[in-house]
Amino acid sequence: MRKFLLALAITVSGLAQADIIKCQFTEPFMTTTYSMVRQTLTITDNMNNTAAIIRNVSFQIKAAGEFELWNASKILIQRLNLNHQGSDGMSDLVFPYAVYWKSQDLHGGCTSNFLATH
Repeated sequence: MRKFLLALAITVSGLAQADIIKCQFTEPFMTTTYSMVRQTLTITDNMNNTAAIIRNVSFQIKAAGEFELWNASKILIQRLNLNHQGSDGMSDLVFPYAVYWKSQDLHGGCTSNFLATH
């Protein structure tokens, strides 16, 4: 239990600084950007240069390294896992977060202000 609490404390302290989480997806080429401060999720269609904003999106800590974004109606939007194995499905980049975008049935990779690709 102590190890779990320590891992959770380390993860949460890192997230306290992660006010922007940006996720990349391919086929379709989409980007989502979550702002913790504004509680918004901006969805950008990179092929059509269009964007939509979902407001009142909450960031839920499910376990150490596991997070979810929920809309105001308490519907799951995205599930993130801080496992340093995220992939956009096309490039050789390794993202800190693996993400599943439920409504689009897409898997991708995410970075944050303080965790970049490698």
